[in-house]
Amino acid sequence: MKFLLLCLSVLLLIPLDAAWRELDGTRYVVKEANDADSFHAKRNSSRYILRLYFVDAPETENRFPERVKEQAEYFGCEAEALLKEAQRAAEAVEAKLKDQTLTVHTQYRDARGGSDRKRYYAMVEVEGRWLSEWLVEQGWARLHGLGTELPDGVSERRYWSRLKTLENQAKQAKRGCWGLSQKAEGSVADSEKQDQRLAVATAVYQREAPYRFLGQLPAGYPVHVEQASDRPGYRCISFVSPGGHAVKGEVLASQLRNP
Repeated sequence: MKFLLLCLSVLLLIPLDAAWRELDGTRYVVKEANDADSFHAKRNSSRYILRLYFVDAPETENRFPERVKEQAEYFGCEAEALLKEAQRAAEAVEAKLKDQTLTVHTQYRDARGGSDRKRYYAMVEVEGRWLSEWLVEQGWARLHGLGTELPDGVSERRYWSRLKTLENQAKQAKRGCWGLSQKAEGSVADSEKQDQRLAVATAVYQREAPYRFLGQLPAGYPVHVEQASDRPGYRCISFVSPGGHAVKGEVLASQLRNP
């Protein structure tokens, strides 16, 4: 029951009827704190910090080691190499945007961040396309985070599907972060397809895009480990929730290995 209540509480934090606001004539503002998916911008006298919907670009610094580790697991590479590639991604976004006039679409949903100023989720349009899909196409962002129906009416599910196609293409071409991969998918041995108890508290995510966070299972919780996920570094599991409901999800494969 606690697990289901947690799922509901996450969903209820997201307003379902937020209207889009178009901010044309927006300009990128060069700041040291910018990265590939979050950056400062201005429009007339207004200043913004924007965070892209749908995608998560790797951290450029190791201030949040657990997040960097999770991102490295996703791309199947070492954290140190990923940090360097993240810096290249941030520099590429700055070069692409700093001399452009951007059209920003926002619902003013709070994206939270490390700054004292509010950060808003946004869809950013540049050169006739969405920045989020350009990042995925270049191999510089994973499919992760908050999604929404697009300003042009494209459904959230359809856009996740489009991003997944672009991600598969980038992965096959070894573009960006995908070129750093040093290990094969499904690195958990077949012998681990079994019932086991979690060694540590473990975050559980949906199996399909947008891979939303479902909740956290405590250390010692019984789960059944299944096949490798479509996402590199993840493993599918199934379990019975505390309320007696059958649940399917996926977790970081590294969480299933004994310490």
